[in-house]
Amino acid sequence: MIVFLLRHADAVPGEPDEGRLLSAKGRRQSARVGRQLGLEVWSLVRAIEHSPLLRSVETAQLVKSAAKVRQPLQVLAGLEPEADARVTAAQLARTRTARFFVGHNPHLASLVGLLLGLRDGAEGIHFRKAALVSLERLAGPTARKPYGTWRLKSLVPPPAGK
Repeated sequence: MIVFLLRHADAVPGEPDEGRLLSAKGRRQSARVGRQLGLEVWSLVRAIEHSPLLRSVETAQLVKSAAKVRQPLQVLAGLEPEADARVTAAQLARTRTARFFVGHNPHLASLVGLLLGLRDGAEGIHFRKAALVSLERLAGPTARKPYGTWRLKSLVPPPAGK
């Protein structure tokens, strides 16, 4: 099983945090990510799941549009910045199908750390905006590894450009 984790693209500053939209740079980043993703990704995932925060919603919409795919967009609570990554890791430990999440830091960086077996709460990577990580589960959960055994499959930095 593979999980694709995309951090939302660049957003404008402001309050409330939940209402922040993508900047012009973020819209360009999202479109580039969508165009760069190959058919392998879309042949595996059934939906593009994203947090309810607007910058994540916009990122997911623009990726889908640029990729020209039919996968539905689905809001998934638990991908917000301060959500408990252990809950998401436990959910992924039970999942049998590939997933594509669009979310936020520090949640995504902590999720990567948990899946890779780092100590609880350690960030697994420096997750930049519009970066994409894929992890592959090699073995299911056990008493010693409640989230299973995972490996880093790929790390794609944010798209270049202004």
